[in-house]
Amino acid sequence: MDKIGDASENPFEGSPNDVPITSLSRVIEIDLREMLGEREIPAPIQPVNNILM
Repeated sequence: MDKIGDASENPFEGSPNDVPITSLSRVIEIDLREMLGEREIPAPIQPVNNILM
């Protein structure tokens, strides 16, 4: 239990089990830019070694 608590203590550090905040932010940015009708939209964040950051 202690190891699980340590691993999930700070969910925004960028570990494999953390919240993929960079990817979530990019998805929100893409959605907003599409709603505004912008043409230059960034690509979604791709996983690295099957881990989404």
